[in-house]
Amino acid sequence: MDSLTLDNAIRGTNEDAVTSKLSAVTTGYIQDSYVKYFVKKPSRRPPIINRGLKKALASSYVRYAGLDTLIKKFLEAGIGMDHSKDEQTKNNPKIKKQIVSLGAGSDTRYFNSKSKKLLDGLYKYFEIDYPEVTAKKVAVIRKNKQLSELFEGNAKLGLGGTELYASDYCLLSGDLKDFVETIIPRMEEQGFDKSLPTLFLSECVLIYMEQQYSDKIIQWVGDNMQTALFVVYEQILPNDIFGITMLQNLRLRNIELRGIHAYPDLKSQKQRFLTRGWTFAEAVDINQIHDHHIDPKEMIRISELELLDELEEWRLLSAHYCIAWAYSAKDESKKALFEQVRFINYKIK
Repeated sequence: MDSLTLDNAIRGTNEDAVTSKLSAVTTGYIQDSYVKYFVKKPSRRPPIINRGLKKALASSYVRYAGLDTLIKKFLEAGIGMDHSKDEQTKNNPKIKKQIVSLGAGSDTRYFNSKSKKLLDGLYKYFEIDYPEVTAKKVAVIRKNKQLSELFEGNAKLGLGGTELYASDYCLLSGDLKDFVETIIPRMEEQGFDKSLPTLFLSECVLIYMEQQYSDKIIQWVGDNMQTALFVVYEQILPNDIFGITMLQNLRLRNIELRGIHAYPDLKSQKQRFLTRGWTFAEAVDINQIHDHHIDPKEMIRISELELLDELEEWRLLSAHYCIAWAYSAKDESKKALFEQVRFINYKIK
């Protein structure tokens, strides 16, 4: 199968993910006021998809609850800890930070966070994806004032309508295989600052790449950023019966998880960072997040939304997805920024 066919299939997974997310929103699992603008044909998904995963593609409540926990902790980290010599910065209770969303697709995290004033201390939010994907996102943003009015000042178009530049938001088009050679210089043109604490986010993105390309991204971030957090959500366990079937089903849709065999389990997910000099790394599967790291009050709320009678199948699915996170801090004093970026274990309270 040629590379273009595979890449086109990967782009199509964005539609699956955003449609499933809207279903979870309309059912009450998660809150998102902006995802509806990116879905042409809304459809209600069955409970097993809303509660956690659609086979190897879309994701909903547990995924977003887990990722949002780590992202929120990153944004909150270091309040009152800024030791900058610049007095204006020193008096700011929040350290300036950046977020880089790799393969962002139709993700609405920037818009939701901005509307809730969670990005007040953020310097800039970067999103990167194929030009075919970013062009659609630009068109949706321009069409809907509810999205564009969240930008500070006027946003400018670039590269034939495939890019958007605002003071605290930057949507760039490009191929992540060219991350170091092309994407990074383009980001720097738009103000990307390697000295700022930065979160790199990959939601089922690195796993679609050959290992040498995903490794190159992680290596560059660890080597060149002063302080960085990397959060990854992707599939694992390709070699058991369920995993083999999962990969076969994906191939029927021309979808190839090119990187899954390089990092097939939780241990290897951690080692992909630690062997490249990162300070800390951890990985948990979706069952662990569901069982231990979601507030019990929230678990009661979602259990009352819909009857989930496919629990055994759901847990099998959940074992094959994970969230891994790692941080790198060249300055010892900055390690404290990320020590609090982890899940709360509600089971030991």
